[in-house]
Amino acid sequence: MSMSGAANPLSRRLLGLAALAAICCAQGGTALAADGRLYPSGPPNGVAYLRFVNLAPREVTIISPAAKIAIPADAAHRVGAFDPVTPGVSLTGTARLGQATKPIEVKLAANEFATVAVVSDGADAIAVTVFRETPSDFNALKSSLGLFNADKSCAAARLVAGDKHQQVIGDVAPGAVGRRQVNPVNTALAVACGDPAQALPATLGQLNAGDRYSVFVAAGASGPEIVAQRDEQAPLRP
Repeated sequence: MSMSGAANPLSRRLLGLAALAAICCAQGGTALAADGRLYPSGPPNGVAYLRFVNLAPREVTIISPAAKIAIPADAAHRVGAFDPVTPGVSLTGTARLGQATKPIEVKLAANEFATVAVVSDGADAIAVTVFRETPSDFNALKSSLGLFNADKSCAAARLVAGDKHQQVIGDVAPGAVGRRQVNPVNTALAVACGDPAQALPATLGQLNAGDRYSVFVAAGASGPEIVAQRDEQAPLRP
């Protein structure tokens, strides 16, 4: 099963991260803080980026001390935008899926990008994985592909391309992320957890130079599920 959603491109100025910003989140049907922020944003110590991804089959709620947001499970809305937050500060909260909850605590370094992925787990009903990246190889002429393995049953996820299943990113362990710069082309991508002939499509279409893309593999009811999307950055606000 493959799912993908359209999104606006992530800002290409990955190496110049310095701005005042606020998290802008959708209202989840309950009263939020006055400006809907889950966490405060900065300077003074530079900027880091945080996003939440719903890889579960139902709506997920994220609750922070300041606010609450609901993340739908549909392809167009399950991957949140990267929100600027203050680095060096412990960000705490709770992820809720139905009646199951998991605590969240993450502290980011300056210029770090963190993805908090929520999945359905058979033992505890919910699991949370934090993926961390510090971009250092931005190339305006290339596209950046990331493979996020949120499926603990997929021992070595691989991103492959074309009919010959040429390996693009290989051997990504559960809980890890692999990333690679590639030429901005339109090619058929797929994710394999074993036999490349059984790879599942990761539909991204035409890749754009300077843009970042994320491909997630998560456990589904009938096997691995794939979510593929172009990365998005939340609007910067004073």
